[in-house]
Amino acid sequence: MRIERGGRNVGPSAWRKTWRQGICLLACGGIGVALAPLSQGHSDPRMFGQAAPAATAAPAAASVSEVMLPPNVKGREQSLFGLASVQTGAQVSAIKTYGLVVPNSRAMFDVNIAVSGQVAEVFVRVGDSVRKGQPIASVFNPEFITTQKGYLEFLKNEAKLQVLREEGRLPNYLKDAKENLRWWGMSDKQVADLIDNGKVVEHIMLEAPADGFITELFVQPGSLVNAGDKTMKQFVVVGRAVARMVAANASLWVEGYIYPDQRALLRPGLPVRIGLPDGRHLERPIAQVLPVVDPVTQRARFLVDLGRTPAGMAVGQTVDISLQLGSRPGTWVPRQAVLGQGISPAVYVQAEPGRYLRKPVVVLDETAELLQVQGVEAGEKVVVAGKMMLEGLHRISAGAGASAGDHGNDDHHH
Repeated sequence: MRIERGGRNVGPSAWRKTWRQGICLLACGGIGVALAPLSQGHSDPRMFGQAAPAATAAPAAASVSEVMLPPNVKGREQSLFGLASVQTGAQVSAIKTYGLVVPNSRAMFDVNIAVSGQVAEVFVRVGDSVRKGQPIASVFNPEFITTQKGYLEFLKNEAKLQVLREEGRLPNYLKDAKENLRWWGMSDKQVADLIDNGKVVEHIMLEAPADGFITELFVQPGSLVNAGDKTMKQFVVVGRAVARMVAANASLWVEGYIYPDQRALLRPGLPVRIGLPDGRHLERPIAQVLPVVDPVTQRARFLVDLGRTPAGMAVGQTVDISLQLGSRPGTWVPRQAVLGQGISPAVYVQAEPGRYLRKPVVVLDETAELLQVQGVEAGEKVVVAGKMMLEGLHRISAGAGASAGDHGNDDHHH
């Protein structure tokens, strides 16, 4: 959609310049005071969301009001106002943005330890690929060593063993003792080495429970791990996560980011075009729209399942993506043409030089740059830059009642 000012294409910087000129000109003409109340509102046209409820008919013609420019402004009209033509038909739109390759949260799990102690070593780093049984970290606990040595002393005490044999309790006692050692994290091989060779294990080894990738580490060498206690009933009160992993066979996701006002455009299944490292593109649907705006980035977020992960893509990688919004028929105006009134949005249409019509509209739908509206006709010229000057004149002529509603305070280009 082409935006015109005096037959020339103009950009956002030119709008801001003419906005300042218009404020000065209107103030010099004695009407600048009318703009003061406008600073209390918000004119961001993106506030409309995706779609207001569809109206069965356009706003009544009787609600249209006329605004005439004062004589001292007419000579500067072309430099003060930017116009755009109302268009009808189908609009194809896409939002270009970026995303981050992230692990599949549905395939993530924590590597937990059930005993307390001090971390002696950490054998992996974030991003490492690990195999099942590979050491993640080692933990030192003096009680662990004491338990092993106590078991060895018991096995050497022939008198106690003989009493248990005579009572028939020795097999159960030995079985319970081995289970206790396994609870500490000893493997069957380590238990056998302790019994057969008297080999004491100094550190509890925490191993990867499955093949996968390390996504987070919660400890470092020297960290104290408080995993809770084992009660007399052999019950573990709490545990402690040492690391977080994602399964090796899980597909990766792309977490995409857009501005919060564009979140209404998102829906599961919407096609997303993803740029690959080799220059090719991959198209995948949105799997999930996250309900909360990220408090750090102030962006709305959505997730795309990559399926079979393409070659060259890894966790933490940034990718270019575009949301394919598709084709929508209707009557369209630029977003910045619509006054940001949550109750009754309106546009200014140039009837002739120096004369403008303030027309209420109904917002039906939107793309990234356009709003679909009822209340204007194809070919009409709507004001996209300088409309707040006209709103100030309208409020003067309409009186205090025109101040109701949430008007804006500037002409933004988004």
